[in-house]
Amino acid sequence: MNTIDKSGVSVEEIIRTFRREHNIKDHELKYEILKRPSKGFFGLFANKVALVRFQLPENEDRIRLFTESLLGKMGISFGTIHSKKEGKTLFLTVDGIVETGFIIGKNGSMLETIQYLINRVFEGDRQIERIYLDTDGYRQRREDQFLSKFLPRINKIKTSGNTLTLEPMSPGERRIIHRHIEKDKGLKTLTIGEGDNKRIVVFSSRLKEHEVLKKNSKAKADDTEAKPEENKPKPRTRRPRAPQKKREDTNGGAEKAANPETENSPTEVKKRAPRKPNYRYRKPRPKSVDGDKQ
Repeated sequence: MNTIDKSGVSVEEIIRTFRREHNIKDHELKYEILKRPSKGFFGLFANKVALVRFQLPENEDRIRLFTESLLGKMGISFGTIHSKKEGKTLFLTVDGIVETGFIIGKNGSMLETIQYLINRVFEGDRQIERIYLDTDGYRQRREDQFLSKFLPRINKIKTSGNTLTLEPMSPGERRIIHRHIEKDKGLKTLTIGEGDNKRIVVFSSRLKEHEVLKKNSKAKADDTEAKPEENKPKPRTRRPRAPQKKREDTNGGAEKAANPETENSPTEVKKRAPRKPNYRYRKPRPKSVDGDKQ
């Protein structure tokens, strides 16, 4: 930490001015009052100047202190936070967490949210461009599992000297590939595409970017020429109508469509369906006893 001495009329005014000049938060403010203003005795031996010594933290310390304050407000108990800087990238590791599942969240969602908030707070810092937050080695295990799918194809580029275009990925997954390739001096990466179709091209460091772009665009054109029929829109065909079935009446014949001219014609007589015989069994009437009289 850097030590800075400030003087002024009052202690409050000195602290307020120092916070405004250096954009210091409350959790980062550390100072020591060296001299307070005094009125003296009857105006004699008066001291009208105050002196305050401030401890200005480095950028790494400011980010670490902010992370400690943020986790404390979230109710997360932890031991220590270690920081490691590589270029303009800062890696923060939180140790001593009892319930790691809460800070990691489902598929790392909570850890990603906290990391995003920290990056937004310090996005104006020119010395540190990217901040990564990890705990219990979660990110390292996830990165190793993700890279295992691409390492065999990436290693072939070193010997063949060809280019490798990977499938579209999310921004976080692309950063994992970029960081891994940065450690290898024999390979380079390039991002092509827009939106959700952004892809990473891995190529040998002996090639230049414009050569890779030219080769990639030529390969894309060859694919479109090889499959012209797939790119053409298919013509729209009208679906033939199914023939309508004629409804049958009670006689079993086809029902004729109603014609307003012949419907009220007197010559046309509607045929009624024949009555079906009644085969219901009827008991014979008993003969009368008096019926045999002569």
